[in-house]
Amino acid sequence: ERWGGFYGAVRRGELQIAAAAASHHRLAWIHPFRDGNGRVARLHTHLVLGKLGLTNGLWSPLRGFARSHEAYYARLAAADEPRAGDLDGRGNLSERALVEWMAYTLELCLDQVYFMTGLLDLAGMKDRIAACLAFEEQVLKQGVRAASLRGLHYLFATQSELERSEFKAMLGLGDRLATAQVSALIKRGLLVSDSPYGKLRFGVPQHALRFYFPKLWPEAEAGATP
Repeated sequence: ERWGGFYGAVRRGELQIAAAAASHHRLAWIHPFRDGNGRVARLHTHLVLGKLGLTNGLWSPLRGFARSHEAYYARLAAADEPRAGDLDGRGNLSERALVEWMAYTLELCLDQVYFMTGLLDLAGMKDRIAACLAFEEQVLKQGVRAASLRGLHYLFATQSELERSEFKAMLGLGDRLATAQVSALIKRGLLVSDSPYGKLRFGVPQHALRFYFPKLWPEAEAGATP
């Protein structure tokens, strides 16, 4: 109750971000559950940052925690230590170590923001879509053509929908080939449609993750299949 009352009453603004970082350690230190305390603390931090409007569903601290688990546990353990003298805060635990934990958490969040900013860069994404299409055309040979690049990049950049006739016009192919291309893209999950003749949206199938968002989901890359 003390944990929830204190961190829930922090003044709105930058202090809420600092509180989100500090509350992660304090919840883990309280250790309210027999098992899963770390998972709950990490999920709580993820949800708090989203509630504050800082992630918009585009990035998460969970990826950063997972990729730096040794530093994560070391910082948590250090913040569990009792204070080191009169200059180390006024509570029972080390204030210096808590501040270091908070700095680690906030730097990790910034790293994830920069990482996702690079992945969602429009120019870079165009190159990654092109790499995916080249692999589809030259290696898998399941009907997908590199000529689809313009249309797919447009759908990604605008996050909109296109009529099938509009998408086919971007391909620079004859109507028959363009129709076959749309079918191939839908079959591979690179395009999504709600009906056989419905509008088209950008698709992100699992087999394309290693091209579209490299290093975002290592397990997707390791288990990628044609």
